[in-house]
Amino acid sequence: MAKRKIRIRSGELEAWLEVTEEEYQKYYRPWWQQKKREQRNREAMGEQGYKEESYEEWKENDMRTELFSESMEELLQKSYTAGFLTKKRVMNEGEIQQFYIEDDHEAIIEPWIWECVQLEMERRKRYLEEYGTNSFSHNTEQNPFAAKIICGECGKVFHRKGWQSSTGKTRRIWQCSERYKVKGVLGCSNRHIDEDTVRKIYFMAWNKLLECRDALLPEWEEKAQGADLLARFRAVDFMELTEHAQPIQELDADLMLRTLDHIKVYESGVMVTVFLDGTEIEYKAE
Repeated sequence: MAKRKIRIRSGELEAWLEVTEEEYQKYYRPWWQQKKREQRNREAMGEQGYKEESYEEWKENDMRTELFSESMEELLQKSYTAGFLTKKRVMNEGEIQQFYIEDDHEAIIEPWIWECVQLEMERRKRYLEEYGTNSFSHNTEQNPFAAKIICGECGKVFHRKGWQSSTGKTRRIWQCSERYKVKGVLGCSNRHIDEDTVRKIYFMAWNKLLECRDALLPEWEEKAQGADLLARFRAVDFMELTEHAQPIQELDADLMLRTLDHIKVYESGVMVTVFLDGTEIEYKAE
């Protein structure tokens, strides 16, 4: 089996490893590419004046840049020769005309995927504006429902809080972000909801969707043939996800993030689970 030598450096320390081609492709090359990407991101953030608190905005801009670079378009005359004697080339910042050539090369990603991502980014932007939050999702491993619990009374997001009991045990609850926006002043009067209840609501809604799959299938098939590219993608995705799926009793964060748009909580005890395919399932707390 073919082998190659790779150099590992950390500060002043340096070592050489002999690895197989399979090990290199599977482990070391992806790791190196990720490190280079992180380094480019940090450098670009500094150059563009982004701070830590504006990282969400940076990620969206960075995603747009990456996707554009992986499309089939090619920008010509990014740089030009400033001096014919010195042969020095400089970046073109508008001094000479630039051109986009369509279908210049084979795309790394399919064009329809690129279009879907643009539509999804616009959808997320509208979501942030509508529900008054500046982050679509964060720390999803520890807090998967972040920005996905919406107040049915004032239309703003719920935030997760920790309530400590007299025994010292912390209870995780979700509360409208407008309830005590001004310290000491009661704002939105909507109820709070336990995190365990949020999970159960999602379980029940997803299992109900599986139960109603046959009734939903014609609608998904119709959307899969429609003009809305993002709706087509969602419809096909839901058909595939539900085809052989079994009811769930534990939270699969990846599945939840892939399927759930939001859960809307009303003071009356009604909770409406809205899935990304447009399906809404209502539950009334006793």
